[in-house]
Amino acid sequence: MKVRLVDEHFMKARWDDIESTLRRTFHDSQFNDDGYTVDNPVDFTRSAIEGGLGPGVKHLVALDDSGNMMGGFFCIPTERKEGQEATDLGWFFVVPEVDRDTRREIVDTFLERVFQMLRDAGFKRIESNMGTPAGAKSLGRRYGFVHAPTAEWSNRWLKEL
Repeated sequence: MKVRLVDEHFMKARWDDIESTLRRTFHDSQFNDDGYTVDNPVDFTRSAIEGGLGPGVKHLVALDDSGNMMGGFFCIPTERKEGQEATDLGWFFVVPEVDRDTRREIVDTFLERVFQMLRDAGFKRIESNMGTPAGAKSLGRRYGFVHAPTAEWSNRWLKEL
């Protein structure tokens, strides 16, 4: 298994595979926000690779030895605006057929790299939605994300970098 940092060119070249993997992975998921479906991770990721999230957006992919997608952490900002301290992140996943130890290794690698990339860009914290209860549980317990809802944003999670 290898985790690679990729840009929109890789994502565009592999889009059919990425989209089908996202759909397969999130097909039976319960989502935290009303009205969310499997289309949300697909559409958000597609928007990023088409430039809709601005410049400097990168992605991490976990590939097996044959180049098959095992997981991804998409839409990671690597540039920030002057004075910007917080950022949002995109969707992450590991395909369902991966065993527990490999899943943990992939997610640990993703998060270590994401946190470092955000620190290197000068971000102080992450403010984000959690797409699924499973993601919220994992990121809250193992990686220090804190549920911090507001009156306007009930699915708000924070992580100090």
